[in-house]
Amino acid sequence: MTTDTACSTVRAEHALSRIHRLEFDVPWPPKRVAAYLLEGPEPILIDAGAPGAAGQSELLEGLAEIDFEPADIDHVLVTHAHIDHIGQLPALREAGATVHVPKTAVSRLERDLETARDGFREAATAAGYDGDALAEIVDEQGESLRRNRRLVDPETVCPVDSGAPFTVGEREFEPFETPGHEIDHRCFETTVADATVLFSGDALIEPFRAGAFQVGLDHGADDAVDAYYDAMDRLTATTATHVFPGHGPTFEDPQRTVETTRDRLDALLEGTRGAVDVIEPATPLEIAEQRTGDVRHMAPVLDTIGALGTLEGRGSVSSETEDGVRYYETT
Repeated sequence: MTTDTACSTVRAEHALSRIHRLEFDVPWPPKRVAAYLLEGPEPILIDAGAPGAAGQSELLEGLAEIDFEPADIDHVLVTHAHIDHIGQLPALREAGATVHVPKTAVSRLERDLETARDGFREAATAAGYDGDALAEIVDEQGESLRRNRRLVDPETVCPVDSGAPFTVGEREFEPFETPGHEIDHRCFETTVADATVLFSGDALIEPFRAGAFQVGLDHGADDAVDAYYDAMDRLTATTATHVFPGHGPTFEDPQRTVETTRDRLDALLEGTRGAVDVIEPATPLEIAEQRTGDVRHMAPVLDTIGALGTLEGRGSVSSETEDGVRYYETT
């Protein structure tokens, strides 16, 4: 090992020793979600774990293991407003933490609920849902918006403008706009003890690709995969050597994972086009079932809608709308 390599390794180990991983159980794959405590004069928690009493117990236990408690956290920085990343914001806010959330996410949470429900209904109808299933989806999406608004509490947060580096406490972060998994998702790069690290949320995960959920079942769902590719393009600019994701293990060499994520998106497109070819003309819901065999959960449907949007933009499939329902076929 050269002297430069040895020094680099020592710096990285010192940086990693100042970042502590807190884990929370969630009922959906991959069953665990991570938040990260970044030590410093003003300790910062990146994301806020799962909701409810169980999540609060895991937060308290995880902090206690490193001799912290909620009152010691000065700031919480949120990568995206999904339930497993904002679940303990109320407890942390009550303990005195300042919450920082991407500005665009705050705007989306403040949408008029009835207008949002109209969008949910139109998007779910276009996907092929009807009857009781349609009503259930619209109610679920509306409840998700209300719940996330309550957890984040837009009136109390500090909005983060992702157009330029920003400071939380005494620490500077470089934001990366990384939609696809979630439209307002941000990754945050910072320097810790001379090592550059990236908090990647759900945008960049080594063992798998997060779902292309973008906006859920709403207007713009078919932009999800294109947006995910754009996110990977932006992450080629990171200079980080270590990545701290929301799911899966921490890892090095983010550019390798950027490339494997692109490969996984390519495979999603190929599988979706193959499914269309078998059952065309078909709705996104039917295509998702053909592709995965299971649409009890929304994840494969949202992946499929996003893939169909990309395929249509590339001229590989076309669609027609009848009575609000979209039907796709290969070209």
